[in-house]
Amino acid sequence: MDRWHTDYLDHPLYRPVRHLVPPLSGWPDQAGYDALLAAARAGGAPLPSGLRFVCELEPEAYYESHIGATGEVPTRRDNWHDWFNALAWLAWPLAKAALNRRHLRAIAGGEAKRGPLRDAATLLDECGVIVAVADPALGRALDDMQWRRLFVERRADWGRRVDAFTLGHAVMEMGLTPHIGWCGKAWIVEVDDGFFALDDAARRLALDARLAALLDDDAELPAPRALCPLPLLGIPGWWPGNEDPAFYDNTAYFCPTRRAKSSTVTA
Repeated sequence: MDRWHTDYLDHPLYRPVRHLVPPLSGWPDQAGYDALLAAARAGGAPLPSGLRFVCELEPEAYYESHIGATGEVPTRRDNWHDWFNALAWLAWPLAKAALNRRHLRAIAGGEAKRGPLRDAATLLDECGVIVAVADPALGRALDDMQWRRLFVERRADWGRRVDAFTLGHAVMEMGLTPHIGWCGKAWIVEVDDGFFALDDAARRLALDARLAALLDDDAELPAPRALCPLPLLGIPGWWPGNEDPAFYDNTAYFCPTRRAKSSTVTA
């Protein structure tokens, strides 16, 4: 069994969920998950009314279908992956509910055994990092994999005109053991300049509502390729080694691939 701890919470990856973690001495049991959910509801989180994390539940229907029909989220005990899934539901309740609705629509439309719409939703749910940008040039730099432009030349804009917010629970689990090669899947969301005048909680709430609206339109994020690879250790403040610009010379990690649409990005 993995040892319970909260040492990871200081890393910026966990900023969206940090405030949700109670001072537990060990893994939560069913009562612990119920208390976690009750505390979030008391704090005003717009969670689906029937949502509950049910320990050791083995649904007969598809995972997403069972959640949609009952509100019950199958949750394994003493399991990091499912712990972070619960935290993601509490931090991003509107977006997570919209992801479930998208799965249900896709299943009803013939994607019962997966297809592009469900694959994209699953990738966002597992590995998604929302990158909010107030300058479209920063979004293009990410989409075109212009890593030095994004992380070195425009470094001062991080936290001021561009920022990253973790949604995916698998990427949170992987963050327990960060390593060179660690990547997420970025969804670029354009915001106005006023977004970066908000505090962290208000930014997350605004993004949650925006993501839910986008996910309810199946023309948005129609396939996995709509998400960009994001080398997470390159984000300023996410890894001590990236203070040195030479860190980004590692082309095995910061490599433009055939996804990159151009060799230059207009600033």
